[in-house]
Amino acid sequence: MAVNLRLMRSTDIEDVCAIQQEAYVPDMVEDGEVLRERLLACAETSWVAEDEYGLCAYLFGYRSVLGKVSPLGYQFKHVAGADSLYLHDLAVSQRVGGQGVGALLVRLALQQAVAQGLRHSCLVSVQSSTVFWSRLGYLQQELADPVQQASLQTYTGPAWYMARKL
Repeated sequence: MAVNLRLMRSTDIEDVCAIQQEAYVPDMVEDGEVLRERLLACAETSWVAEDEYGLCAYLFGYRSVLGKVSPLGYQFKHVAGADSLYLHDLAVSQRVGGQGVGALLVRLALQQAVAQGLRHSCLVSVQSSTVFWSRLGYLQQELADPVQQASLQTYTGPAWYMARKL
């Protein structure tokens, strides 16, 4: 299967919304306008994968600091003095599920993070995805800060803060 990885464009948002609805439980689906605003704020850290049928996966990220959790529905903003690439949303279409497309997007993002001088990558693992993230080198992290713990609680179901060194 040939897959092309590239930066996300505003014209991709409709397809991104469709993939998100396939991938997440209804309480975790974010509004298309929220996704559009995130892309405007962090276009250089948002990617898509496309195959012969169109978009098949996407990844939103932004520069942040280790230990900071983005609540669900939060507007992105790159953090001054960032040391981490925060991966907020990776979703893969069911038609390419299990074929490694998500891992390809993550590897691309991590390469970009290293090139930008970032030292870590972090995320919130939802919907039983910790095994996937562990295979990519992420480890579960305890959050001591009550504000960050509260942010983690905005996610439906069990949610785990995970991080890895780059």
